[in-house]
Amino acid sequence: MGYFLALAAVFFWSFNLIVASYFATTLMPFEIAFGRWLVASLILVPAAWAGIKQNYRLLLDNWPLIATLAVTGIVLDNTLIYYAGRTASAVNMGVLDVTGPIFLVILTRIFRKIEIRPQQIAGLAIAVLGVLVIILRGDFTRLGQMKLVSGDFWMLLNTFCFAVYSLLQSKRPAAVSQPVFLAATAVLGVIILFPLMWWEVGEKRLLTMNGEDLAVLVYLGIFNSVISYLAWNTALAKIGNVKTSIIYYLLPIFSGAEAYFILNEHIYASQVWGGLLVVGGIAMVSLTGGKEQTQA
Repeated sequence: MGYFLALAAVFFWSFNLIVASYFATTLMPFEIAFGRWLVASLILVPAAWAGIKQNYRLLLDNWPLIATLAVTGIVLDNTLIYYAGRTASAVNMGVLDVTGPIFLVILTRIFRKIEIRPQQIAGLAIAVLGVLVIILRGDFTRLGQMKLVSGDFWMLLNTFCFAVYSLLQSKRPAAVSQPVFLAATAVLGVIILFPLMWWEVGEKRLLTMNGEDLAVLVYLGIFNSVISYLAWNTALAKIGNVKTSIIYYLLPIFSGAEAYFILNEHIYASQVWGGLLVVGGIAMVSLTGGKEQTQA
């Protein structure tokens, strides 16, 4: 079940670029973040209201954790990608995106003292290689042509925030369910995002939003926020950080398939070979039996 949930999260996240390029018009980064999480909050809070009332005191006691999750997972994660795209190339962003799961594995080893087995490290390396083959279309000389720009820093910060958010899921009090905890995190995130969004776009822009923009926000709020985050967070709890993080490398495979069927883009041989490497790396990590074990 944990693998299925991680797959579901990555599958919905893989539609991000297609939705943004095919439907969105002039939505700004913080406008997207605020809109999607406002939609998510309007769904999560009523659904989790009984649990919120029951665990109100416990949630207040854990406000520093919830605030950190809100900043890293709601306010900054994904939002920084839009700022990165203003100066960073698609190749640079794709290459740097592979650091997210790597950051998570490293942080898991440092802070949770989880043993990372050699087979898992090898599987992670193979999966990263596969993603690079897909992004670079098999031409690794393009790595030498990369020039660092300010957007690359924002992309790295985004992947690091994603890793921190994922790592801190293990700190959730056992008495608080995933929907209740995500609802509290989302509401606080929306509160933080509101002044940032208002500063970025102002009242005039908000009054001129069209149906297409609203459709994007509703889609992102339901599928890329509520469903994906609940699925990802639950997968982290069920199969651990290392095995969940490796599933993230299926994202370019999903994106490539979606682009082929929806946008009629071509499938290249490098994408096939890269996909096989990713699947092989995932298999190596996943076939290491047992749960994550904390070292003394």
